Amino acid sequence: MMHHEVCEYWQALTGTLEERGLLRQKGRGGRRVLPRAMAIVDQAGDRVLYVLDMQRLAGVAREQWLDRALWRQWRAALRGRRVAVADGYGLVVCVARTPGQQVKRLPTVIPLDLEDQLAEEPYVVTLGYSTRGRVNLDLAEGQRAILVGGTSGGGKTNMMQVVVLALAAKHPATEYQVAIVDTKEVDFGSAFARLPQLFAPIAHSRREAEELIERVEAERLRRQALMARVGARDWRECEGLGLLLLVVDEAADFAGGAAMETLIEIARKGRAMGISLIVGTQNPSSDVIDGQVRANLPTAVAFQCRTHNESRVILGRKGAEELRQRGLALTFTDRWEQVQVLRVDAGDVGEVATPEGEVLGEVEQGLVRYALEELGGAFVIGRLYEAFKGEVSKYELTRLAQRWERRGWLTEPARTAEGHKVGRRVTDELEGLISCAGN
Repeated sequence: MMHHEVCEYWQALTGTLEERGLLRQKGRGGRRVLPRAMAIVDQAGDRVLYVLDMQRLAGVAREQWLDRALWRQWRAALRGRRVAVADGYGLVVCVARTPGQQVKRLPTVIPLDLEDQLAEEPYVVTLGYSTRGRVNLDLAEGQRAILVGGTSGGGKTNMMQVVVLALAAKHPATEYQVAIVDTKEVDFGSAFARLPQLFAPIAHSRREAEELIERVEAERLRRQALMARVGARDWRECEGLGLLLLVVDEAADFAGGAAMETLIEIARKGRAMGISLIVGTQNPSSDVIDGQVRANLPTAVAFQCRTHNESRVILGRKGAEELRQRGLALTFTDRWEQVQVLRVDAGDVGEVATPEGEVLGEVEQGLVRYALEELGGAFVIGRLYEAFKGEVSKYELTRLAQRWERRGWLTEPARTAEGHKVGRRVTDELEGLISCAGN
């Protein structure tokens, strides 16, 4: 019976793809090409997981699998059985075996992927996944002032790292800067200190932290004066202003002091000036997070708490004390829901940070020199691939160009006023690295 169910569900899933015209046709007038998957019935027996073969998706784009309109159509085809798609290193389609049943359990670990999990909208980051799919935060608008808390090891610092890195992967230093307070001196280490988007060196001591918080407040006042001079109501109307994110890893260090008063001021008035704030605590008590602090940090994310009182301090409601899974958080975007937050690995920081030691390898130096000497400074993937065939693949070239673009070493592709396409170009900073290597 189980085998019959697995086949029946899969036929409904692929049949819906065909109805929507998503499947690729094999040959002229031939049959449709179907995706391939490995089916797993979970231990509880209440859902079937289809682990998709990423090489055989039958031409269906990754983002189309995550379209909730498709999920609703699948549910209708499966007579009310809920369907959701998880997107980590691969795609997994989850089908509830009982009609009307929620697909409740989420993977215990969903790795951060700085290529496939980046939201398209500026300053929007994917926090993680709920049973509905991706959960995003808009750091420039609705979720620009965030309170995050929970017991040690629950996932608070990891969440902050997700936001910092996801924004750095999308925006160069001209569009985004981050100021980090890490008084524990372990959560944001040397790799984060090499982020090109750092507003100032990471603050580790109490004195450094208080100075950095005041420096961010001074920047808010500078932006306020600048906007008043030009008559702008929003920071995006002023050329040269990007988002500034202040991350404070432990609020308890500043409870009741002048620095906390400044944090509240930044939270209250920073939105129009493009200054966002994330404040964390592993000591969610009313002595640390009083009513004024919570009122000015309206977006709250709670990981596992010891008691329902701690949950109420962060969220204004109980519930976080029932969380048992590391990285699982309770939050409100458009509804209350549990979210499995993406997991940061050590290598993720290297994707966006300036490397230590030798900055460019021999092949990378050759690519830049060729672009400068043969292409007039243009970093053209096709031309470079032909010139360095056998030394680097076109895929590696594309990833390299995207990474250098995020670091500000290549300009973004653009179009002229006449509509002509202008590709990436080598910046003075990247050319300077070649000059240093030559010396």
